[in-house]
Amino acid sequence: MNVRLFQNCIEDRHFDALIPGFEALDFRHNPRPEWREFQIFDEVYAQGLHRSADVVGAVSSRFYAKGLIDGHEVRRWITANPGYEVYVTNPRPQNVYLCFNNFDRGRITHEDNALEQHYQQVLDLAGVALDMQSVGRQHHGNYGMCSYWFGTPVFWERFMNELVLPVTRLSRQELGSELHDFLYQPTPYWGVSEHRAGALPHLLERATSLYINAAFPGRAAHYQRTREQVLACCLYPFERDLVEQFGDRVDAWDAAGEYDDVAMNYFRHANQHAMQGRKAYMQWLPLDFGHGDPRPGFPWYARLQGALS
Repeated sequence: MNVRLFQNCIEDRHFDALIPGFEALDFRHNPRPEWREFQIFDEVYAQGLHRSADVVGAVSSRFYAKGLIDGHEVRRWITANPGYEVYVTNPRPQNVYLCFNNFDRGRITHEDNALEQHYQQVLDLAGVALDMQSVGRQHHGNYGMCSYWFGTPVFWERFMNELVLPVTRLSRQELGSELHDFLYQPTPYWGVSEHRAGALPHLLERATSLYINAAFPGRAAHYQRTREQVLACCLYPFERDLVEQFGDRVDAWDAAGEYDDVAMNYFRHANQHAMQGRKAYMQWLPLDFGHGDPRPGFPWYARLQGALS
């Protein structure tokens, strides 16, 4: 199987810090930074690069810093699991233990209690038949973040034409001023970013998992991590504590596919604890993946490494 893995290089420095196993994709012209990765998908598709291999992916320079896997591991995983149309990695696997789904998290992150309703209005205008208001549980088997996926030409064709392009082609007139501002005016966001985007890339990122599940049932592979790998991805002590204390219970709920009042109470409180905790910490310790893995720079990292040794 021929697998082609691109790292999006938007600044000169990105060429000097390629993630092992990836090839550079020169995107220094960066015409639509408010689209984030979706402007790059648009050009990859328009130029036909998605047909240059059996499986093609284009990920940000932050791919390794977020998820702690490199291109060699991605290639090994894909080639060991042939036959899928899309291969999905979740750079924050701890989130599965912190919230019921990414929309519960997003309402706090983006400070918008009507987030799903706004997303749904945009998708309805675009003619995209996805239900953003009845998402249900997102777990290791159906969930990815940050547009970190690798797809066949068939996947690229359908994904671009059935989800991405219908949304990005919506005009201001079609959207109306309120929804246009929602998509393109800077939205609250707790990470450090060179460009403060509106809701557009966040909407499409969240819609991607839903689209994959709806359009490619049984034809999507999701990268699986061990518990120790999940813990290694944790950013804050309270994330690690929740995974260590309640991880087995959450895994059991997911294995059974049943979420009773006890489970839902856990997810509600864990989501508030983790997301509000992140916002509290971020005031003094900003989370910045732009220059590599931020974890070693956090004050609790050395204590944790000492405890593990």
